[in-house]
Amino acid sequence: MRALSTLLVLAALPVAFAVKTQDFKTCSQAGFCRRGRALSARAAGNPAWKSPYSIDASTVALSPDQASFTAAVKSSLYPEVNFGLDVRIHEDGVVRVRMDEVGGLHQRYNEAASWALLEDPKVSNSIQWSVSKDGARAKYGAKNDIEVSVAFEPLKVTLSREGKEQIVLNGRGLLHMEHFRTKESVEKSKQGIAPSEEGLDADDSQTVLEQAHPRTAWFEGEEEDGWWEEKFNSFTDPKPRGPESLSLDIDFPNHGHVYGIPQHATRLSLPTTTGENAYYSEPYRLYNADVFEYLADSTMSLYGSIPFLQAHSAESTVGIFNAIGSETWIDIAHPTPKSTTTHWISETGILDVFLLPGPTPADVFAQYTTLTGTPALPAQWSLGYHQCRWNYISSDDVRSVQARFDEEDIPVDVFWLDIEYAEEHKYFIWDKKAFPDPVDMIKDVEAIERKMVVIIDPHLKRTQDYPVYKEATELDILVKLKDGQSDYEGWCWSGSSAWVDFFNPKSWDWWKSLFKVDSSVGNWHWTESTIDTHIWNDMNEPAIFNGPEISMPRENLHYGGWEHRDLHNINGMLFQNLTSQAVAARTDPPKRPFVLTRSFYAGSQRFGAMWTGDNLGTWEHMRAGVRMVLANNIGGFSFAGSDVGGFFGNPDSEMLVRWYGVGVFSPFFRAHAHIDTKRREPYLLDEPYKSIIRDFLRLRYSMLPVWYTAFREASVTGLPVLRPHYVVFPQDEAGFALDDQFWIGSSGLLVKPVTEKSVTEETVYLAEDQVYYDYFNHYAYRGAAKGKNVTIPAALHQIPVLIRGGSIVPTRERPRRSAPLMKRDPFTLRVALGKDGSARGELYLDDGETFAHQQGNFVWREFSAAPTKAAKGVVIRSSDLGAARPAEAVDHVALAVYDGGNEFAKAVAGVRVEKVVVLGLGAKPSRVVVAWPSGEQELQWTYTPGVAAADGKEGTASVLVIKDPKLSIMSDWEIVVQA
Repeated sequence: MRALSTLLVLAALPVAFAVKTQDFKTCSQAGFCRRGRALSARAAGNPAWKSPYSIDASTVALSPDQASFTAAVKSSLYPEVNFGLDVRIHEDGVVRVRMDEVGGLHQRYNEAASWALLEDPKVSNSIQWSVSKDGARAKYGAKNDIEVSVAFEPLKVTLSREGKEQIVLNGRGLLHMEHFRTKESVEKSKQGIAPSEEGLDADDSQTVLEQAHPRTAWFEGEEEDGWWEEKFNSFTDPKPRGPESLSLDIDFPNHGHVYGIPQHATRLSLPTTTGENAYYSEPYRLYNADVFEYLADSTMSLYGSIPFLQAHSAESTVGIFNAIGSETWIDIAHPTPKSTTTHWISETGILDVFLLPGPTPADVFAQYTTLTGTPALPAQWSLGYHQCRWNYISSDDVRSVQARFDEEDIPVDVFWLDIEYAEEHKYFIWDKKAFPDPVDMIKDVEAIERKMVVIIDPHLKRTQDYPVYKEATELDILVKLKDGQSDYEGWCWSGSSAWVDFFNPKSWDWWKSLFKVDSSVGNWHWTESTIDTHIWNDMNEPAIFNGPEISMPRENLHYGGWEHRDLHNINGMLFQNLTSQAVAARTDPPKRPFVLTRSFYAGSQRFGAMWTGDNLGTWEHMRAGVRMVLANNIGGFSFAGSDVGGFFGNPDSEMLVRWYGVGVFSPFFRAHAHIDTKRREPYLLDEPYKSIIRDFLRLRYSMLPVWYTAFREASVTGLPVLRPHYVVFPQDEAGFALDDQFWIGSSGLLVKPVTEKSVTEETVYLAEDQVYYDYFNHYAYRGAAKGKNVTIPAALHQIPVLIRGGSIVPTRERPRRSAPLMKRDPFTLRVALGKDGSARGELYLDDGETFAHQQGNFVWREFSAAPTKAAKGVVIRSSDLGAARPAEAVDHVALAVYDGGNEFAKAVAGVRVEKVVVLGLGAKPSRVVVAWPSGEQELQWTYTPGVAAADGKEGTASVLVIKDPKLSIMSDWEIVVQA
């Protein structure tokens, strides 16, 4: 949420905000990052550089029935240290490469993948490895065009397609797994005395030891830089296990753009951090942190970490997922415009890298989400507008805010409570002076089918009158100090606080039980809540005001004896995971939970939504938010958004309107503000700003079917809800770096939010020879085969939104106060004809709150338009996609059959299409009819002449409006527009 210093400095600094960079490490202040970068510099300065790691060919062991093999790896630096390699190819072609130290003093952290992966990947039983004295190879793929090769000396792994290298591991020889050692063993090695714990053979130990230091210096450097202890500001990290970092170069010799590794406030196509004319000087850092007032253009770590990177060219897309849970720094360079090198430097952990062969963006998303899971299909109401601030101060305040929204006829679905609802910040415990009737208050909100979201932070106030802390202590499930016995004590909003160790299985059922509202449950639980109260998980990096880098000491211990440094980036995901399970488990059958998280990791997309943290009310942060949300979509986490208006500051009316224009087209749409900001609920604005925002919000609600349909696709295929240009046009190089315009799913809607002051028009890039229609005034723009920029009106009340020719967009146009109140509303279909006179679109509906869709209770329709034989008319059809493609319909279940008469379909049988708008028709129709098997039914319509889709001209398009055809949304039907 925000650092403790907020309370002390904001009064003195009401306008100027700046990140406290001194609270967070740079690479030069992290010993293992210094060592990794120094290693890279030594390699770059030595043309004869060769990796010391190699495979002993005699140890290669092929699995008899699977595409996997294991082998022993040796380092010429330390021949006495043993490493093991495991390479396997999954059924979908993904290659997993693992390497670990074998028989070392300690076990390296090896559980990151188990938390990130949806399930154990299935290894192929049809792909065959061939092994020679120099290496191992396997060829596979539908065209037998993918090859994985593992060179033995030096160790190198290469993924190629059609003979072109796609991904190379250790091609530059930067692999280094620092083995476990003791201070004593290192000192003895310098003196030529054999260290018994490293198990050298008697015959060769002396020779090895005499050469050890000079032999390793060329690779490791002369100094024991940060091996045994590190100081940062007033904190000392004792590093009980000594050096254990992992360095690995992962290169893309034929890909000039890389995307991903959120969370950073930077451009979508990641700028360079090293090499000639590098844009940044610091590597990208992955270390979940509460970065107060973060910079809008920086490689600094922020609240979440997803170590997933995509590399793209006009020929192919590939990806890598590096399953590492510790702090990681990533350098990026472009040796040529068409190639990319990356260097990953992690504090701890095994090497566990997944190579995703693509070759298209859609393939890479499918491969990554097969590993880590697709985004959860959210509750439909959660796609509406969320109103929040720190803090609504009382029950009466909440009721008053709701009443004002209704008085001004402004739609909203969710009201939020920040930390001040809780007595002494003891989460779950209401401050009865301000909230004397919490359940009645929540039910007043729910009476209009709205919801409340209440914050639950991970820090527990250390006091025996707080039942949550008391029970956690009794269960012995709190994070420990380095002695493994004493509970860790830190400082956060609750004052002296403790943290539940959610890596401990004993915490899981207990945490879920706390959210039960049934008074018959045995232990203490949240009876002063409702089954429709949802949760906000903040501060879960974890944020600790008196800790190093405002977080937890790295030597703290978790379940299994793992140090916090091993799993820091995973910590926040477990909190959201368990909270999501808890919210779902309140009812039987369960309802879909909504849990917002600030901290996240690979796989967090399975559990809810995220937001980009404590942004500033500035134009720069507005622009950065668009890029960050796109980056999270590339990272598999589609349900993402930024605080509308900025958390800090008081944006003027123009900026606030523009920020709502951004929020309307964000998957997660919430306005939020700091406790010291002025109130800025939409109804408080003067005209015309209030009415503009009302119109924007109504636009969002009219498009909820578009958003929900996009989330269905994401939940099944892994394709992002917000799609940058390269995902939609993967061969158009002119758009590979575009990150200020984007597509909503497969809807055909192209959006360019305004994020600059005093703008009256915007430039939108169109990549193809196709017609695009202004969503609001139906003006037809023309793209070009080589790409073209067009200028779109963008006055304050306008958002540049285009419909791609060939799309059909279903909307609900009747204004309602909340999303659930729209569930019986009729639909409007916008049919945007393409150059060839055709169009297509989809609509997905279910009850929006349970998991009944996984049993086949849903409606999934396809709308299509095709030219008639006369070429000037068109036939518009509705058909059943659920029946045609049942196995692809819903997340996590491959239905064998689909029953079009399912319970949900029956419930919405009366929902109709009330209007069809056809854009770009070639001529005025002679008649418009519904064609039934029993005959034709004349329809009412109006026609406004204009530019036709096939004309090749720009100008206002022709518009055919078919009035209330009274066609069921769930039935097959056919409208014939006759020329």
